[in-house]
Amino acid sequence: MAYKALSNTEARIIAAMGRGVIPRGGESFALGATDLEDKWLPKTDYMLSRMPPLTRLGLKLGVRLLNYVWPLLCLRKLKAMTSMDENELTEMFYVVENSEFPGPLSLLIVKILVFPAFYGLKEVKDAIGYKERFPNHPDFEGLKD
Repeated sequence: MAYKALSNTEARIIAAMGRGVIPRGGESFALGATDLEDKWLPKTDYMLSRMPPLTRLGLKLGVRLLNYVWPLLCLRKLKAMTSMDENELTEMFYVVENSEFPGPLSLLIVKILVFPAFYGLKEVKDAIGYKERFPNHPDFEGLKD
């Protein structure tokens, strides 16, 4: 898939981050980031394309850096997040979240890039029982290219 702001490598890294922070089969609902990856990744790309260039560059560099740093620091493994399975990613994110500063702070990068796009999908809202207080106008067509 062609993205506006993301390279294919960055998209794979963000998808891996999504798999780790929103795994399948959770207690609240069974959907995981992998199940709807083809829908939320374009929304993340669109969000990044609308950001100021320096912010976008900083987030993209942060994603590339964390791809190798987190597995090394948290799991003592010299491999990228993109080559890890969902269980390893979930374990790694648990360690990051419960680590000393700046671990939990660096997790904000993932939350900024994954959560709004994933939890903004209709399928996810329906699965968790979310009712919009201010729904979109009926003529709203979605993201414009």
